[in-house]
This record gives sequence, C-alpha cells and structure tokens, in this order.
Amino acid sequence: MKLLLVIVLTLSAIYAGVWFVAARGLDRGLQAGLNAATSQGWQVETETLKTGGFPSRFDVTARDLTVTSPGGGLIWQAPWVQTAALSYRPNKIIATLAPQQTLQVGRQTFDVTSDSLQANVDVAANTALSFDSMTAEGQNLAIKSGDGWTLQTKRTLLALRSLAPQANTYEAYLNLTDVAVLPALQVYPNGPAQLVMDATLTLDRPLDRQAFLPTRPLITTAMLNSIEATWGDIRLTGSGSVAVDAAGLPTGRIDLKAQGWLTAVDLLANLGAIAPGSVQTIKAVVGMLANDGAVSLPLTFANGAMALGPVPLGPAPVLRLP
Repeated sequence: MKLLLVIVLTLSAIYAGVWFVAARGLDRGLQAGLNAATSQGWQVETETLKTGGFPSRFDVTARDLTVTSPGGGLIWQAPWVQTAALSYRPNKIIATLAPQQTLQVGRQTFDVTSDSLQANVDVAANTALSFDSMTAEGQNLAIKSGDGWTLQTKRTLLALRSLAPQANTYEAYLNLTDVAVLPALQVYPNGPAQLVMDATLTLDRPLDRQAFLPTRPLITTAMLNSIEATWGDIRLTGSGSVAVDAAGLPTGRIDLKAQGWLTAVDLLANLGAIAPGSVQTIKAVVGMLANDGAVSLPLTFANGAMALGPVPLGPAPVLRLP
C-alpha cells in the first residue's frame, strides 16, 4: 500500500513538473510570436497575458487586446480573449471571444456583439503549426456600422478546412440564419433572410504560424461551389469561379439563377449596388430573359469591372482587406 502511494505521488509530481515546464514553454512561444509580429509591422497590445488551467488544460487569457495590421488598415479590439486546450492535445484549441468587440476596416468602424462566439481550431502537431480545420459559431450576432446600419443574425456558422494535399487550398462553408438589416430598407422583403455558401479558396501561401507575417495571405482563386440565398420572395442560387490578382481584383464568372428578381433589383439599387440610372435598363433587359418568373444570368468580372449579363454594374469588388 505504501509502495502504491509512493508511485502515485511520484507520478503526480512528474506530471505537475511536465505541465509547468510546458506552460513556461508556451509563454515563451507566445512572446516570441508577439515579437515576430511586431518586427513585421503588426502592433499587438494587451494589458495581461496569462497561462493557467493546471493540471489538465492550457488556458491562455489576454485582456484589453488590440491588434493593428501593418499600415493600420485593420484594427481589432476586445476586452478579453481566451483559448483552451487539453494538456495532452495542445494542437486542438477552443477560442472564446468577448461578447463585445470593435473592428475597424479602413475608415469604417464596426461594433460586434453576440451572446456567444466560439471557435474550435485544429492545427497539425508540427513546428509550423499548419492549419487543419476551424469551426466558428455565434448566437445572436450583431454588426453595427458607424454609418448607422446594423446586420443581425440569429445563428452564424463558419467552417474552414484544409484540402491537403492540394497546396494552400481550403474549403469554406458559411451558414447565416434569420438575417435582418436595421433600420429597415425602403425595399424590404417579408421575413428574415437565409444564406448558405460553399466555396473553395486557394491562397498565395499556406495557413500556418507564419501566414500573416509580414502581410496577410491573399486569395488567388475562389471557386463558388454553391450559394443559396432566400429573402421573402427572392431566391438566388449560383456557382462559378474567379481568379484574383495581386491587387485583389477578380476575373471570372458566376452563373446565377434568381426568382423574385424584380424585388432583387430594387433591393440592390436601394443598397447602392446598382446605380439609380441603370435600374430601368436592367429590369427591361432581365425581363426579356426571364422564364416563368425566374432568370439565369452570368455575373462576370473583367478588367476591374463587373456586369450582370449584358448590363454593366460598375467597378468590381476588391477581394482583400486593406
């Protein structure tokens, strides 16, 4: 009996020692990562950065966190962020974000609130910490713009996984339920909107511990495997692919099919996506192509511009963060 007690106490002491050594190694790794980010122009400010969770987990908590990208085009602030991982599986991480955050993209500022916002992240057990998969989910997520509008969703689900052995290629899935825009638009279909999207993205570099140093990864190819959006009598489906140049401008085609297209045109005009002077022209052209209340048209991107069928829509969106 005494021998068994000695063995148990010895093993406990060894385990405790291993945990503290690993925790100190984790602290040194975090500090090294922060130093590397700073050397590449990123600014990471936090009031405290602590590791806990003894004996079964590694919990890292950052308080009053501010992250600024090189050049200041992207600034993210949160009162706290916490990550947790089991001590025997440190490459499987659960990240929990504060219910209030602030995001500044260029000159636009967004206040982000949610009832819960959590992500499960798996990375490979190698020195590069190569990304494997992520599932992020939020309940009652609201994004309020400094311009006065608010986008709300009841449930938000975003999943991303590596498609290895394809180099730098990732499958992305997005599901937004009960989406609402406040204040109400002049053209506002009945009921909340729903969105499901499945895409495959190829980046210019792998997602790993060095992915954002010195700059953020860029999309080189975006394949839209499927998209389905419904809002009142509007139902939009589509698929296609685009190549993206170094400036973030897409070239390619997405084939769309729309029901309730008259309401959709008015809605896009109300959102500013279509110039007011083009609305009647688009309705006339699309009306000639419609069949049983539905219309199929390609959304094309070329030379920095986009068009819906034969109708020019203006400049193409830039598919990269500032």
